[in-house]
Amino acid sequence: MTIHRIGGWIGAGLADAAGRLVILSATTAFLARTLPPGDFGATALTLSIVTAFSMAVGTPYEEALAQARVVRRSDLGAVLAVSLVAALGFILLCVPLGLLLDRVYERDDLVLLLPVTALLLLAQGPMTLATAVARRRKAFYVINLCSIAGHVAGAAAAIALGLAGAGIWALVTLRIVLVFATAASLFWMLRLSVRPVWSWGSLRRFNRFAGLVLASRLVENATYVVYNTLVGALFGLTVLGYLNIAMRLIEPVRGAIVAITHNLCFPHFRGGAASRENVGEAAAEVARESSALVAPTMMGLAAVSPLVVPLMAGPGWTTAEPIAAALAAGGLLALPSQVVQTALSASGRPQSVLLSYVVALVTLSATLVATSEFPPATIGLARLAGDFALTVTAVLVNGPLIGLSPWPLLRRLSGVWLAAATMGVIVAWIGIRLAESHGQVVALLVAVPAGVLIYIPLLFLISRASFRSLVHRIGPMLGRGALAGAR
Repeated sequence: MTIHRIGGWIGAGLADAAGRLVILSATTAFLARTLPPGDFGATALTLSIVTAFSMAVGTPYEEALAQARVVRRSDLGAVLAVSLVAALGFILLCVPLGLLLDRVYERDDLVLLLPVTALLLLAQGPMTLATAVARRRKAFYVINLCSIAGHVAGAAAAIALGLAGAGIWALVTLRIVLVFATAASLFWMLRLSVRPVWSWGSLRRFNRFAGLVLASRLVENATYVVYNTLVGALFGLTVLGYLNIAMRLIEPVRGAIVAITHNLCFPHFRGGAASRENVGEAAAEVARESSALVAPTMMGLAAVSPLVVPLMAGPGWTTAEPIAAALAAGGLLALPSQVVQTALSASGRPQSVLLSYVVALVTLSATLVATSEFPPATIGLARLAGDFALTVTAVLVNGPLIGLSPWPLLRRLSGVWLAAATMGVIVAWIGIRLAESHGQVVALLVAVPAGVLIYIPLLFLISRASFRSLVHRIGPMLGRGALAGAR
């Protein structure tokens, strides 16, 4: 598989990201007009905890299955069995944990909200197992289609419950139905038939790799848990609700980009894992070329967040606007670290990934505590600081382990980042001025294409190599040949 072929798959993945954003934004726009910020804050708290548990249920073995040279049906059955046992254990754990949260935050719904939300863990293992199979088959278009199907099903269920007056339960139902529908559609499209069979012997050869991946993913998702918990403790559930709205705008795009980058690049890096120099060179090239596409996307989101948040959530959510902008800017900084960490995992070094996430978590926590006396709108700066620390550690400390030269890479990325940041400032100014005179809808319709028209010549002037790379990649992504080759 070549980097050129990856271009077609990225095109389908970006369409998936755009679809997720539209679906979740429309659903949030409806629910935010019927529910108070406190309900969004309580949902954010429960989902962050359940998301951390979901990593332990399925993700470690997904990476192990994707990385292994040979996988038998008995291996899949053993992974499915252990994931279901883990899911049941975490669901039971959520009962006393829900009681504790109910007392801490003085709400009478968290005692049921947390264990009910945890029911999605029953589908998490099957979903990640099927995703691993799809990655092995390089059926990335199947992953994208099933992701959209799951989001449509979850959004439909949430809106239906919202219309029925279910309140906060509409918010958690969105995520529960999304995971179950995605898992079911993956099994159906892959024609996958697996029965859970307890066999510790089948898991033995995956356990070391899975254990290291589990540790790094738990720390990664502990970042969300700590972030939400500290914001709730320091600022209250209302401010946590503002953070939740900002994350609902940014995280679908950011999460999709992370997943696309990891899933597509993992087999490419694994193929070159025998040569340290090949992996380092490939990681540098993928990071530079991916950033040329991702940087303007994230900075564009940051620039238009003052326009999108009021349209999505309605009046009264102004505090979420700068938070969303900071989360989007962090996505720009975090991409190179994702590429390096994917290369490390594919090369059999998941322990190095763990270090980056630990540094990011410590930085985020320290920054959040240090800024607790500042206005709530500044809580996005803590995530931005954590993303910066993540990339610095991944590139400077871990990059040389795969033959990556950090400073040449950062010099190449600086041109892309400068062009994207300059574009973002101009687009933000255009959006604010037009919103004052013509309204937010008109401002958004003008600002988005203006960002594209501004970024391309800026990239040409600042970084010719990245410009040529961008033009070279856009062609295959839009052409039929690459999409056909991706199948």
